[in-house]
Amino acid sequence: MNSESEPRSSFLRKFFGEIKARKVRKKVAIYASAVLTILGVTNLFSGVYHLPPVLFDAVLVFLLCGLPCVILSAWIHGAEGRQKIHWSELAVYGSLLVLAILIVVRIARTPGARFLPSDVKSIAVLPFVNLSDDKADEYFSDGVTEDIITQLSKIADLKVISRTSTMQYKNAKKSIREIAQELGVANLLEGSIRRAGNRVRIVGQLIDARNDKHLWAETYDRDINDVFAIQSEVAQSIARSLQATLSPDELQRIEKHNTDSLDAYSYYLRGREYYYHYSSQDNERAIELFRKALEIDPRYALAYAGIGDAYGLRVTRYGSGSEWADSAIAVSKHSIALDPSLAEGYKALGLAFETKGQTREALQQYYRAVELNPNYAPVVANIGSVNFTLGHYDEALRWVKKAVMLQPGSAHYYTLVGLQYFSLGVDSAAEHWLSRALSLQPEMVFPNILLTYIELYQGHPEKSSNRIRALLSAHPGENAVLDAAGDAELLAGRYDRASQYYTKACERSGVESPSGIKLSFALLKLGKTLEAAKIRDRVITAFASPEQQYPEGSLIPYVLAEAYALNGNHEKATHWLQNAIALGYRDYRWTSVDPLLESVRMDPAGREALASLKEQIDTMRNRAIREDADQ
Repeated sequence: MNSESEPRSSFLRKFFGEIKARKVRKKVAIYASAVLTILGVTNLFSGVYHLPPVLFDAVLVFLLCGLPCVILSAWIHGAEGRQKIHWSELAVYGSLLVLAILIVVRIARTPGARFLPSDVKSIAVLPFVNLSDDKADEYFSDGVTEDIITQLSKIADLKVISRTSTMQYKNAKKSIREIAQELGVANLLEGSIRRAGNRVRIVGQLIDARNDKHLWAETYDRDINDVFAIQSEVAQSIARSLQATLSPDELQRIEKHNTDSLDAYSYYLRGREYYYHYSSQDNERAIELFRKALEIDPRYALAYAGIGDAYGLRVTRYGSGSEWADSAIAVSKHSIALDPSLAEGYKALGLAFETKGQTREALQQYYRAVELNPNYAPVVANIGSVNFTLGHYDEALRWVKKAVMLQPGSAHYYTLVGLQYFSLGVDSAAEHWLSRALSLQPEMVFPNILLTYIELYQGHPEKSSNRIRALLSAHPGENAVLDAAGDAELLAGRYDRASQYYTKACERSGVESPSGIKLSFALLKLGKTLEAAKIRDRVITAFASPEQQYPEGSLIPYVLAEAYALNGNHEKATHWLQNAIALGYRDYRWTSVDPLLESVRMDPAGREALASLKEQIDTMRNRAIREDADQ
């Protein structure tokens, strides 16, 4: 036995000795480290630039096939005197390369195929086809579609695309596979609704878009009053088909009916249809219809939430007085009192609080709403926006990217992602997302304004000037455009032209504004001392009251810092800059070049405040980049 084991032991010692001598382990370790780095960078850019998953798969396949090549090369060429490449060695390398190419082609050509597991618990509900004889019932089929989406959205274990993204495919001629790829889901639910008298027929089928396999199908032919139960049954059937975990609380929320009155439900659906038109007149019509629903069912919490939402839009979108925000709060709270499990009530209350500048209170309501409905895209986006207001850019980025996932194709949400990257100083990613927004809506103002500032900060004044000229031509009376044009001229030292843009902006906003204090500086540089001082003093008088407490995210403390800097009071200028930072101001790049704060940047206390601000931005940027790499 010893005689047999000794040669084997000798062979193993010699073999491992050769591995060590030829440095095979060292080269494999170096290669493994390089692989992890390459995969990390690929994953980062795939997440930031929204590249197709097959890219990561392809890189992974080629790197795995490269491992045998590294081992073989180290073994052959690690030995002394064996440096020439033999044809057999090249044959092995070539075979592995062909194998890698074949695997990648197979993955690319196979619908839904991934080298790593994909998200199979993702679904989009396409607009149900209205088969009723009365085409006026279109609102009913659209409403039932949205309510099925809402029921599914309550399941945390599912990724559910929002109605805004799916409604664009109404009457679309695209294939199931094309739609699923565009929305980033594995499954689609499609169906039809036929309403006739007191009967309703709802047909639904769940399709795995990767292979056109039908996972579930059902026809419901019932009394129309059973429409609420049907919506619940559809959601539960889909959850079972996709093997999604459904908690007891989620099941209870899905099975709960918001009203037992079909007439109240019909009025609510009509009101919701008008609400989504997003015009002042249709918003008022929506409120009337929500009220009619409440006349039939005074305890219809969803209708109260609809009124609260519409009241909030009166202030934020349609220019009504702030008193409507108080009305929105009252109505939304009543909705929550009637049904504390209703996400829509918390969303409406959050919007009302946000309208009043109560950002912390708004955020609390939004978080509660998203607990009840994890796939509620507008609330997810609102959480991102509020975190941005509070200066939490990395947290904001996390939420707005989730909003993009839940509502793909939204130019507004793409802009929000671009805004976060811009604010964090990751310009390449910002440009990518802003360009995506403009590809969908080329007329959008805000993405172009952000790109203007990126070009300014990167030292491309000509590109910036061309973009500003186009904006001024298309939107000559837009305050944000006039202010951006003034900023570009201010940084270039063209104070006369800057003052012209700021003057036009102040015609609408008043001189007690960010544009006003910059106008004061431009006039001062033009030698118009008395006029400049008058504007500066008006700003200080309007805003520097000792009793005034500014909400988080307010720009007024920063404006006061600029005003006191112009007044030569560096101590107060630094105090208000610190106050602005404490309230969430994080625009380090503008502050570092703002000509109004030049004296503050030379003051020790001012330099310390700026250093603190830069440190916060750097920390958030590094955190965001790490999270992108981990995704």
